[in-house]
This record gives sequence, structure tokens and C-alpha cells, in this order.
Amino acid sequence: MGRKLIAVALIVLVAFQGAQFSAAASNKFLDAQAKVHYQIFQPASTGDLILRLFELQSCGPTNEKSLVAIYGEARSIQILQTDAKDKCSNPGLGVKVATATINGSKATIVAFCDPANKTQWKNCKTSDIHNYGGYAMWKVPATKSLHGSEIEVLVSGLTYSDLLKIARGMKAVSKQA
Repeated sequence: MGRKLIAVALIVLVAFQGAQFSAAASNKFLDAQAKVHYQIFQPASTGDLILRLFELQSCGPTNEKSLVAIYGEARSIQILQTDAKDKCSNPGLGVKVATATINGSKATIVAFCDPANKTQWKNCKTSDIHNYGGYAMWKVPATKSLHGSEIEVLVSGLTYSDLLKIARGMKAVSKQA
């Protein structure tokens, strides 16, 4: 009876670990792609930041849901994606400090300098992204089977260089059949 109990315990343990592996192996971005008609993009790396929130949120009664993924806490990356024809978010008041090319698309780079501080606002630059946060926003054209996307990558506690690395590392996921 002792050996049967050990055998059953081992089978349960192996089955449980297999279930954990399957859940961990699940790709939330790929799963989301199956639910929307615009192209979903996934970051290649978020460094040591752990995924804290991932969901498709309402973008109004007639629009597709928007994707929200948040990594980290004090240091964080927020990735927002919508159908390019829909406007679902307002990333906040900031100063356009640069433009950049992200995988062939022109992106606007904004730093969240304080509009109440006239000197800071007037002198706001890319290095202020590390101090106050900021974002890159760009549109990706439609493909043969998917609508275009608008992507925002917002960072807090990270540098302009980090922001560009994350944004340029975004890769399209394949739509599931």
C-alpha cells in the first residue's frame, strides 16, 4: 500500500508540474491576437520587470477592445495597443522631446515634464524620461488580414534608451487559426 501511495503521489506531482508548465508556456499576447482584428505586438524583453496586469479592456461600445500589459511597479513598462482607427487612451500631458523610427514607423517620443514648472517644461528633453517617465507612440499599418495598430509604450524609472530598446523590440504575433 505504501508503494501505491508513493506512485499515486508521483503521478499527481508530475501532472501538477505539467499543468504549471502549460500555464506558464501560454502566450497571453498570442491568445489576445485571436480575439481582435488588429495586429498585436509583443515585447522581446522587459528586463527584470514582471507582468502585473494583462487584459483586453473596453474601448467603447462600437470599438474593438484595447490591450493593456503592465510590467513592474515603481520601475514600470505599460504597453497599450488599439485598432489604429480607434482612440482609446490619453497617455498624459508631456513634451514632445524627439521622434524615432520604430520598426519602420515614425514614433513620437514624449517626456512627462511638469507643466506647472515653467523652467522644467521649457527645457524638457529625452534625459527627463528617466526622471519623470515618458512614452513612445506610433501606428503600424494594416496587413492583408489584420487592421493597423496604434501602440504606446510608457515607461517609469527607465531611460530614453530603455524606452527605445523596448519599443524597437516589439514583434508582431501570428494570428491563431
